[in-house]
Order: sequence, then C-alpha cells, then structure tokens
Amino acid sequence: MEFCQKLKLLREEEGVTQSELAKKLGVSQSAVAQWEAGTRVPAAQAVVALARYFDTSSDFLLGLVDERLRLVPYFKELSQDEQTFMQAFSQLTAEKRNALAEIVRLFLSE
Repeated sequence: MEFCQKLKLLREEEGVTQSELAKKLGVSQSAVAQWEAGTRVPAAQAVVALARYFDTSSDFLLGLVDERLRLVPYFKELSQDEQTFMQAFSQLTAEKRNALAEIVRLFLSE
C-alpha cells in the first residue's frame, strides 16, 4: 500500500476530515488532499507529525515496514533520539533485540 493510500485510510479510521487534519498539522487542506491523491509528497517534518498524530511509525507511513506498529502512550513524550531508538529497536529480530538488551544491562550495571 502506498503512502497516499495509507494516509487516507488512517484519516478515515480516525474519523477526521482533510480540513481537520490539516488544522492539527498546521498545513493547508489542499496539501493533505494532494498527499492523499499522490500528487505531492509531504516534507519530513510533516511525515513525523502524521506518524505522531496517527500513533504509528513514519516507517509504516513511508512503506519501509508493512506492519503498523502502535506506539505506546508515553512514546510522544520521549525525545526525538529516544523515539528513533525505539523505532529502530522494534524492527530488530528477536535475537538482535536480546543481544541489545544484554548490552544495555551491561552499561547499566557499571
């Protein structure tokens, strides 16, 4: 599914109009319409704002991962570096997650 299709689906699931979404993001309604039509691509900061608004990852919106990850409620309160780390961690295999968790435990025990 392409970005434009995902955006429209998420917006409709949320039950907001293009105009309402545009206001929340600080963009014009025509910008949202163009994103959904696939005639224009949002800037990186708009993609981040959309991901936060729809409680998902920018990777999902951009088609880098197929599975929509719901973000934990406190995620929005994390710094950008922490959010980036959490998104990257969620894409690791179980084996790599375990290895990274062990490394973090070692750092914390020092």
